[in-house]
Amino acid sequence: MNLITTIRQRIARKTLLENHNSLVRNRKAFNLDTAKYVGILYHLEDENTYKIIEDFLKALTDYNLKTKVACITDLKIIPHYFIPKLSQDILTAKDVNWKFQPVKPFVKDFLDEEFDILIDLSLTEHLPLLHLASNSKANMKIGKYDETHQLYYDLMIELPADASLEYFIKQVIFYLSKINTDS
Repeated sequence: MNLITTIRQRIARKTLLENHNSLVRNRKAFNLDTAKYVGILYHLEDENTYKIIEDFLKALTDYNLKTKVACITDLKIIPHYFIPKLSQDILTAKDVNWKFQPVKPFVKDFLDEEFDILIDLSLTEHLPLLHLASNSKANMKIGKYDETHQLYYDLMIELPADASLEYFIKQVIFYLSKINTDS
């Protein structure tokens, strides 16, 4: 990693922390039965990833959950296999500013959504997605365990180093089916 990228990342992390500390949100636990609206974040690596996420979205529909999705690709153009939908938005490499913040028009609306649950399915860190997760007003935020992200998520799932996206999704469903929201 070159020096300029390292400096950009440090500035991005500092900005993330400052924005997160000023965020006001209503924290509340939800499970698959009590939630109504779910936000999904993920890194679109390839066509297989897209298919896995589509299957996950169908599963969430079976729980009568409304979903909104934001993903990022490392490409500079939208991949041919990504089918635009009203409830799905995509960020490309050129939709990110020098502080790794997403700058597309949908970002403000996504951050203003009051999701019952926000699920970040990123297996590796992507600062634009972390920006969306940390600044979201979601009541409950779920992500992969990373010691440096403890401020941003309410539930973090520890995964083996070689964990697949399918495995992560199964773990998310498992834990969301076990959460007891009775007071």
